[in-house]
Parts: sequence; structure tokens; C-alpha cells
Amino acid sequence: MVLGGLTAIALTLVIAFTAVELASQVGEIRGGGGGAVPASNDDLAELAARLISPPYPQPDGSTQTATLHPGALPPNAGFDLPIPPGSHLVGSVLRQRTNANPSFDTVLDVPGSPDDVTSFYERELGKKGLTPPPVPQQVQPGGFQGSVGPAKGSMFCKGDGLPYVSLTVFARPNAANDVRVHFEPAQTASAQQFMGSPCSQKGGPQQGMPAQRLPALRAPDGVLLQSSGSSYGGPRQQSEAVATTPKTAAELEAFFAQQLAAAGWTRVAGGANTPLAFSTWKVPGDGDWQGVLIVIEMPAKDRRSLMLRAESPTGF
Repeated sequence: MVLGGLTAIALTLVIAFTAVELASQVGEIRGGGGGAVPASNDDLAELAARLISPPYPQPDGSTQTATLHPGALPPNAGFDLPIPPGSHLVGSVLRQRTNANPSFDTVLDVPGSPDDVTSFYERELGKKGLTPPPVPQQVQPGGFQGSVGPAKGSMFCKGDGLPYVSLTVFARPNAANDVRVHFEPAQTASAQQFMGSPCSQKGGPQQGMPAQRLPALRAPDGVLLQSSGSSYGGPRQQSEAVATTPKTAAELEAFFAQQLAAAGWTRVAGGANTPLAFSTWKVPGDGDWQGVLIVIEMPAKDRRSLMLRAESPTGF
């Protein structure tokens, strides 16, 4: 089975989160908690490599091993990864599969904004012939955009196959960006048949997907926003989130209302009376779609519940 683009990106994010979890596990082992004898560096390296290597063979029967390189890029990996100025190279892991060219993942602490990091890699990887793929014609995520988790993800391709580079930038408050880079090299036809590439445009856009009615809404600076759910089906699209901020419901409603207006929504009515602020809208595009934005100040300190909904009374 060949991995599709979204699946490959999801796997990259799993690797990123696994690395974070792994760091805490290794930290506990190094300290020898619970009366245990502190592990040696060799023991730690073996444990870490085992934790991030699949214990089962691939569909073609091949196996994979992982080698950690703290504070360094893997040697002889076949690709010279650009490093942004002022970055701290946390380390990398080289993944070697039987009868295949090795891939690797790198962790960096990079100063600046997520857009600055992405721009750097767009420029430097472009010099190597790796560029962002065409945007597929499919529904793009709308609604509240969480500030917890990956702030920005990008793909860089050379054609519609291998090699490719995936980049994920995690913005952290009062700290450098946590940046994860994955490099997947070119492979022989036999090695590539079970791998696939997120750069592939085969199959074209998905058919029958509903038009996106919810614009992307981003939180004010300094506000922690966590998406708590979304639904897209039939004549209704909805996005929910929780914000952590001392800002009132009225202030948040006014902030997000500006983004709705900029996206072409037309305000119909609204109001604010603590702990609630709301507004109703006419949604642009075909049909009779209507929208509502609701912000509620929850009993817990600085906790705000948000909901954005677009729906069509007639189903069109």
C-alpha cells in the first residue's frame, strides 16, 4: 500500500511527538528514579533507538534500525541539510531500512517566527531543487486554528516522487521554535514501491467534497488557543475551541469578528452581556448559509469557550 500525502504528514507529526515523549523517558532513566541504577550511555542509546524503531518488518519483509546522533547531523546521509543561523542543533536520528537509502529526522531550536523559519527553508531548499508542491484542490481546515501543537507545516518536493523534505515548526512561548525536519531520499523502484511520496499528485483532487464555509480564525498574540473539535457534514460546519486568556468574551468576539468580516462574512446582529458574547452572520458563497459566533466565559479562571458554526436551513 502506498502512503498518501496526508498519511505521510501524519506520520511525520507522530515522529515529532514521539521524540518529545522519548526525551522525557530518557531523562527519567538517566536520573535512575525509583531507586534504579542510572543507565549507561550505551544502554540509553539502545533503548532510545529501540523505542523509535518499528519492531515489525515492513510489507516487503525489510526491517529498519535507528541510530541517534546527539548534537549532530548523521554522517554520510547523502543530503546536506541547511541550518538557520543562530540555531541549536539538538540532534538527529538516521533510519536505515534493508536494501534502501537511509532517511533521517533532525531536531533544531530556531529563533524567529515560524514564518521566518519556513522562508529560510523555502529559499535554501529551493537552491537544491526542492520546492513546495502544488496545493491540492480539497477542503482546507477552517475554524479556530490552535496555538497548541504544530504552528506551521511544509513539504518540499522534487517532482511528484522522492526525494522530499518535510518541515514542522512548533512555536513555543518565550523560547526558540522547536523545529523538526524529515528527509526522505530517492530510492530504487523496488525500495520505493512500499513507501510512496506525499508529493505525488496522482489521483487528482477528491470528488464530492463540500465547500469550506468556515474561514481560518487565529487567536490574538499571547492567547493560548486549543481546538476542541470540529465537524463538516451535510448542511452544517462547526469548529470549537478553548482559549486561555484574561480577555473578556466581548473582546474575543470582537477580535474574531474582524477576521470573519475580512473573509467576506456579513454581520447581521450581535451583543455582549457577561459571561456571553455572540454575533450572527450571513455567509458568503452559493446557497442560504448563515453563521454564528459564540464566546462564553467559563467558571474556571481565564478559560473561554468558543464556537463558530455555519449552516444552511434548506440544506443548500
